[in-house]
Amino acid sequence: MREKFDLSGRILFADVIASSTDRIECLGRFVQLRGVPVLDDWLQEAHKGKTGDESSPKESDKSTEELLLALLRALDKLPVNLNALHTCNIGKSVNHLRTHRNLEIQKKARSLVDIWKKSVDAEMTKINDAKSGGSNQAMT
Repeated sequence: MREKFDLSGRILFADVIASSTDRIECLGRFVQLRGVPVLDDWLQEAHKGKTGDESSPKESDKSTEELLLALLRALDKLPVNLNALHTCNIGKSVNHLRTHRNLEIQKKARSLVDIWKKSVDAEMTKINDAKSGGSNQAMT
């Protein structure tokens, strides 16, 4: 059974990933176990204002921005690779935040998009090198 996290629980969860976990194998395992799509769902809900928080609109905006920042920090910490980007819409979700009204969210989203683009380019280069190297070796 999948438990529902309230807004403060989501913030806490994302903060734990972002600041308390330094072991790359744990972070990688989180990605392997399809944790990124869960974070993507939360990111999309927060961006659309559907966090289900019952506080006043001003407090809710502040809490939503806090959640968005916590999620972006967590995503920055995770080893998000090409496969993770293909399994959900996390790239699009983060890209949408580049125009958010909060400048800190914009900056973090832009930084993540740039990092992911470089990572994907490097991964694609490796894949293409392996393919072309393998075919050259097969011919000789």
